[in-house]
Amino acid sequence: MRSLCLLALLFVAGCNTGSSARPDEGSSPKPAPAPTTAPSPADTSTTKLGAAIDASAPKIALSEVAKNPDAYVGKTFATTGTVTAVCQHMGCWMEIKDDQGEAHIKMAGHSFFVPKTASGKKARVLATLVKGEEKGCGGENHGEAKGKGCRDEAESQLGRPLAKLELEAKGVELL
Repeated sequence: MRSLCLLALLFVAGCNTGSSARPDEGSSPKPAPAPTTAPSPADTSTTKLGAAIDASAPKIALSEVAKNPDAYVGKTFATTGTVTAVCQHMGCWMEIKDDQGEAHIKMAGHSFFVPKTASGKKARVLATLVKGEEKGCGGENHGEAKGKGCRDEAESQLGRPLAKLELEAKGVELL
């Protein structure tokens, strides 16, 4: 019983650590620090690569881009899909697919790379539609070293032609 009373006394004394002094009337109260919260599980599983994807970027489905590709050439927009393939040399390209469309996506000027294990993950991409005529990719020790460009190498790796839509990603989020 005595130890219980002692424990209660320590608890009450420990809770009374605030100052009883009042601030001077001439001084303004200091704001309390903003509460910090731990990131949610969704935040910790998102991998962000390249430029940040601004919420104000127009969101366009791949199927919409496929209907009228000329309207999107050179324009930046955000799109989403599931990663179906990734460059296994460097991670400099990936293919994504949504319910009704697919696209081949190059990482802007090799400024960032997608993890080689990204297949199957959902991806949000900030990109620009480009003409799919380019052969080269500019990377050393890549398909170029064997006389192939990224397109040839990707088709060889996939065992099929690439998606007709070709995007250049400025930023990627793997969800």
